[in-house]
Amino acid sequence: METQDNNKMALEETIDSEDTKILRTNGKHSDDENRFKLNISKNSTKLSNDKTTNFSDTSTILYAIIFGILFGFFMNKGTVFVAPTIRKQMLFQRFAMLKMFLAAVGMSMLSVALLSLCYNKLYTKILNGYIEHNRRRGILHYLLGGTLIGLGMVTCGSCPGTVFVQVGSGIINSLFTCLGGLLGTYFYYIFVHEHVSRENFPSTSLVLRRVPDLLHIPSLVFHIVFGVLLLGTSIGLEFVVSWKSDLNDNLLRKGTLNPYRAFGHIFGMAAWPPSICGVSSAFTVLAAQLCRIKKIGQALPSLNSFAFGLMNHVALLFALGAIVGSALSSSLSQTIPLGAENGTNIVSSLVGGFLLLLGARCAGGCTSGQGISGRHFEARLRSNSDQL
Repeated sequence: METQDNNKMALEETIDSEDTKILRTNGKHSDDENRFKLNISKNSTKLSNDKTTNFSDTSTILYAIIFGILFGFFMNKGTVFVAPTIRKQMLFQRFAMLKMFLAAVGMSMLSVALLSLCYNKLYTKILNGYIEHNRRRGILHYLLGGTLIGLGMVTCGSCPGTVFVQVGSGIINSLFTCLGGLLGTYFYYIFVHEHVSRENFPSTSLVLRRVPDLLHIPSLVFHIVFGVLLLGTSIGLEFVVSWKSDLNDNLLRKGTLNPYRAFGHIFGMAAWPPSICGVSSAFTVLAAQLCRIKKIGQALPSLNSFAFGLMNHVALLFALGAIVGSALSSSLSQTIPLGAENGTNIVSSLVGGFLLLLGARCAGGCTSGQGISGRHFEARLRSNSDQL
């Protein structure tokens, strides 16, 4: 009897042990199944993010190239890219460049008003990035930079934006302007950048405050009023100084621009605000490619930050698009290549290009970057590149 009881107890213990093993096995299978589902979920999320990123990158590349082509094409049609026009504008003998620039700034201000209305968080983020990026630049930086840019424009008859249009139109000496620009960029990052200022200016500094804040005017009202005012001034100048006395007669006869058939100035104005910002950064990005050599990158960490990342290369893609657009415009009007009379000599091109880019780096932007975009775009480029 006792033996039967012992056998019964042993059998029950065996059954309990088997049940426990089954439960453990089922629990293990359940954990494995949950891990498998979690991995699938993570992979799906990653795949979705990769698709979104690829789409965003493709859109960015297309945006830069398309607007670069538009800029080059319409700038070429406006004939404001040749050296004589730029130099005579500085002497107030021609006003086509001033008309276009005033209209472009006006359009940019209206664009900012629209951006702040529709995407206020994005605008605030870009604005804060701009302020952070320029904390080390004081009034002297901007005065020195602006002076060097002005000297460079008169010397080489170009600016960091129009030089790419000159290249596309076949002005040979514009290539030497580009070479001078690269040399000026290297000079700035090797000898100037780390020594201009070692301390950040407070956000209350005059150079970091916006005009609407200083005048105690709502930003939206300020941008709309002054945008309309600048556009009106540009239009008003046309009644004072007709396009007939502004355009390059030689190019007009060759068919580069016919005001009765084309509205190059108007479309040129419209193409500037979304695209022109960051043109001088193309030189910085191109110069930074040497930083891919490890020792050079370590020696020039500030320039090295421009060497990598798609957002940095957007400026370079835009510049290449401008060259293509200008070449297309000149080809259609059968004015390619333009003669040397539309450029300057080799020495002036080299020296002028050097001064242009040295000034643009000191001031944190060129004429178009500072005047039209306020360097918002470059601030975003730098912040994005720092995260890559």
